[in-house]
Amino acid sequence: MSKDGRVHFEDKTRQAALFETMILAAGSDGSVTKVEVEEIYRRVFERPEFNGIHAQDLKTAISHAAQAVAQAKGLAEVLPSIAERLPDKRSRELAFGLAASIVTADAKMPPSEIEFLKALQRQFGLSEEDVARLFELAEDKAPLPPT
Repeated sequence: MSKDGRVHFEDKTRQAALFETMILAAGSDGSVTKVEVEEIYRRVFERPEFNGIHAQDLKTAISHAAQAVAQAKGLAEVLPSIAERLPDKRSRELAFGLAASIVTADAKMPPSEIEFLKALQRQFGLSEEDVARLFELAEDKAPLPPT
C-alpha cells in the first residue's frame, strides 16, 4: 500500500501485486460484474495478506486499479511486474487462486478469462496439477492455501 493508504500499480508490495491480479482477473473479459467485485471484497476481507484495508480504501483502490488496467498495453506489460513482486511459489499460488475465484464468481468463463488464467499460469510457472487444485478451491469458494 502506498503512503496515501491506496493500493495502485506503482506499489512495489506483495499486497499490491495480489490486488492487481484480482483486478486484472475481473476485467479480463472486458467488463467487471457486481458479483466479481463482491468476490474481490470477500477475498480481501478473508485473507490476512490484506489486513489493514478498509472498505472505502478498497473501493478507491478498485477504481484506481481498473483505470490502470485500462491504460496498460496488455498483459505482457503487467504480468512480469506482478510475478517479480511474488517471487515465491506460495504467493504465486495464492495470486492464481484469487484470480480463479474472481473469474468463476459470475459462473461465466468466456475465452478471454481462460486465456488470462493461462497467461498467469505461464508467468508464474505453475504446473497443471497446481492450477487444477487451485481452480477447484476457487470454484468451491473454499479458503485458499496460506502463504
